Amino acid sequence: MTIPTPKGSSQIDHLVVSIYGIFVIETKNYNGWIYGGEHAEYWTQNIYGNKYQLYNPILQNAGHVRALRRVLKEFEPMPILSIVAFSGKADIKVKVEEACVVYWNQIRKVINQFEEKRLTWSQVNAICDAVQAAQIEPGRETDKQHLKDIRSAREQKYDAIAAGRCPRCGGTLVPRSGKFGQFYGCSNYPKCKYTHPA
Repeated sequence: MTIPTPKGSSQIDHLVVSIYGIFVIETKNYNGWIYGGEHAEYWTQNIYGNKYQLYNPILQNAGHVRALRRVLKEFEPMPILSIVAFSGKADIKVKVEEACVVYWNQIRKVINQFEEKRLTWSQVNAICDAVQAAQIEPGRETDKQHLKDIRSAREQKYDAIAAGRCPRCGGTLVPRSGKFGQFYGCSNYPKCKYTHPA
């Protein structure tokens, strides 16, 4: 589903609304090794030695959660869990501490772990109605506009980086050293964990 945001739109792959909470699920169908850091801007896909970058799906889904919270602000506080799920064709080598990154066939198991009732059935129905009412009509034009919004957001991010500003919070990007060499980090760390290659 596609829902509006202040700067465009956000596309949610799957949404489960239950009495045990709301689950926002980002699904990925990649081959090869997938590795990266929980807070890194990009992850790497390695297929037979060929490496490709992909935007960190944890951060991507965090954007979807924020968009959903805006749409459902009258229902706050809401228990929302972000789930990132890869197909079995991928070999996940991502180190995570807080985020939920699993395979497709593990999604049901993750959801079933939640046994405490956090919402009433009337709240569940009201949330579903609110999401459906906010949803942008699906179709080719919606998809085209969403891609245009993504390109615009990407350009704004690159402009911020070129100006030495953190594209997430507006802090200053400062040079740092880590286990894997030099990089730029946000001056508002640890509140903001944005990093950019040197």
